[in-house]
Amino acid sequence: MHYCLINHFDILEKKAKVVTNMKTRHKFTTYLLIVILPLIFLSIIYWIHLERSLLKERQEQAEWAGTVYQEYIDQVIRETKENLELLSLSSSVLYMDDKKTELLMNWIKDTDSRYAGVYWLNRDGVSISGTNKNFHHYHLIEQNDIERAVKTQKAVVAGTKELYNAHFNYFSIFAPILDQDKKVQGFLLAHIRLDHMEKILKMLSPGHTFILETKDKTRILDINAEGFNGHSTWVDVPLTEVDWKLSVKVPDKVNTNNMNVFLMLVFFTFFITHMIYIIMEELIVRRHAKKQKLLNESQKIDFVGTLAASTAHEIKNPLTGIKGLVQLLVEKHPEEQDQFYYSVIMKEIERINSIVSEFLILGKPMVQTLSLYDIRSIIAELRPIIESEARHFNIEVEWNIIKEPILVHCTKDQLKQVILNIAKNGFEAMEVGKKLRIRIHHENEWAKIMIIDNGQGLTEKDIGKVFDPFYTSKKEGTGLGLFVCKRIIESFNGTIEFSSKPLVGTTVTISLPLIKDHT
Repeated sequence: MHYCLINHFDILEKKAKVVTNMKTRHKFTTYLLIVILPLIFLSIIYWIHLERSLLKERQEQAEWAGTVYQEYIDQVIRETKENLELLSLSSSVLYMDDKKTELLMNWIKDTDSRYAGVYWLNRDGVSISGTNKNFHHYHLIEQNDIERAVKTQKAVVAGTKELYNAHFNYFSIFAPILDQDKKVQGFLLAHIRLDHMEKILKMLSPGHTFILETKDKTRILDINAEGFNGHSTWVDVPLTEVDWKLSVKVPDKVNTNNMNVFLMLVFFTFFITHMIYIIMEELIVRRHAKKQKLLNESQKIDFVGTLAASTAHEIKNPLTGIKGLVQLLVEKHPEEQDQFYYSVIMKEIERINSIVSEFLILGKPMVQTLSLYDIRSIIAELRPIIESEARHFNIEVEWNIIKEPILVHCTKDQLKQVILNIAKNGFEAMEVGKKLRIRIHHENEWAKIMIIDNGQGLTEKDIGKVFDPFYTSKKEGTGLGLFVCKRIIESFNGTIEFSSKPLVGTTVTISLPLIKDHT
């Protein structure tokens, strides 16, 4: 027996190590699933959402800046065209009057800082006079631009950028000078300073990068475009006054406020998932504690079963011999004093026998052959014993049994043992003169045996422990009686339930499957 106990504890120690390792792996897996993976997943989703929203925001900023640039450039070109067309009407009167035309062109240049120069051109586009004498007798416009102006008789923007000097570039706008017959006599041309436009554009929307190109990809103007990344995103804005394209670069810089929002979201996601993990871990710990409690109870029963299997028969056999010898002594010594001693000995032998019997029930499997019985017949056999016990405790018993048969599958002796055990518990819990009620009836598909006392009652905490092995509130109890009762009833596929209130009493309800269709 000593070897068996050592082996049993070795098995428990190995199981404990396995459970510890499994618990560590389970914690890591739970933390990974509840905290780390959701944090990564939600962070990626929000980062993608943030990138898209930032891209949309930057595109809207670029579109807004492009609209501002486009409106200004179109305004400059439109106003210049209108001014040149208006001046070309009066210039036809001054045609070939060098002094007056020169004064007019200087006045035009001086009144508006956007003009780099103003020139009078002949029919072939050659400069006759202008604000810069270095361009006298130069071809300042191309033949295809001349043909467009002659055909439309409107101001035209030249298709190329020209180098004026080392300080700034310009582009040209010219309008035809028409005589009374609407024939082109020459052209009035203005050079628009790109550096002046660049200053204005920088003030209108600072920090943006843009490029102004002609239809043939000739770059007219650019701001902050030095060394730009070719993989950058651009927003194209067409001009209305000329067939040019304005491209505004979408900013690459991440908004600091949005990044702070992202970091706050990551923090709160971590906080929430960590709280969920703590709650889940607490629930898991409670469930594990509950399972561990059941496991401990099972291990207790295994231990008791092992102990019972090795000792119960060894106790039972000599106990039977002792009981037989005492009975012989009772017959041999009829003296009153001796009879008293023998009665005490027999009572203690019966108590030992009862305890050993409980251990035997724990030690053997509960699978057994059940027979069909009418509960009323079992109660009829048990009734004299219960009433005898009641008289011993000076307690009254009230019986309430229905008249029709109540058929169940059970083992008669074991069901008797359960009912008698619970009835005796009720007697012990009540004061003298109280009443124990026993009700036998059926409800739906169940046969019901209710044993009701009005004794001291139990607290909710005690009710949760009444079926625990080795738990007892009695000084001399083993704590196995109700546990054995529960095992017996469960072996009948039934249930046993306690309901109690302190100082009110306790109700024990035994439910067994009702057998209706019996032939």
